[in-house]
Amino acid sequence: MRTLYMSPFSPYTRKVRVMLAEKGLEYENKKVATDRFPADYAATINPCARVPALDDNGRVLFESNVILDYLLTEYPDTPKGAPQPPLVKSLVRADKRWDDWETLVAIETALNCGLTMLRFGAHSGVATDPPYLARDHQRVQSILDWLDKRATPEGFVPGWFSVLDLNLVITLQWVDFRKLFEWRGRPNIDRLMAFHGERPTLPSSHPTVPV
Repeated sequence: MRTLYMSPFSPYTRKVRVMLAEKGLEYENKKVATDRFPADYAATINPCARVPALDDNGRVLFESNVILDYLLTEYPDTPKGAPQPPLVKSLVRADKRWDDWETLVAIETALNCGLTMLRFGAHSGVATDPPYLARDHQRVQSILDWLDKRATPEGFVPGWFSVLDLNLVITLQWVDFRKLFEWRGRPNIDRLMAFHGERPTLPSSHPTVPV
């Protein structure tokens, strides 16, 4: 039995849901309350008390990119009728390992900054530190400028749908969903989003009602 501990509005969860769809793997969704500390979940599944976590027949993993790496490694086969371009075979390329890791970490940092903006922004009802949030906005724009130089119109790994593409598409679609900041106007990122953003494995997991 395969169980995904998740929140339907979490972009970190969505990364795993898309990868499971890419691999054609069946699973059960189990929602985790994220508005309070989930003590039982932390004690038995994920000590970080965050989503997602994946229980794959008793093997429990947490942190979204770790789970993506696991699924690519343990389920290398490509299902019949898989979308094109094909999904990459590994989290990072052997000959571009450090470049790909830098790109992945930069995208994850942008997503984490977005989450901070959501939690502590003007409409959160929480006392905020405007200079701190301003620095996060500047950090995100710096990251996007840097990513635009690394990307191509067909993604970070032309000819493939890479984990880097998956991370960026989900991050920027979530940013739009939450109306956090503007990212458009960067030619390679704009074309990458147009090229990969309508991939068939994406729509079913896209959140539609903000909470």
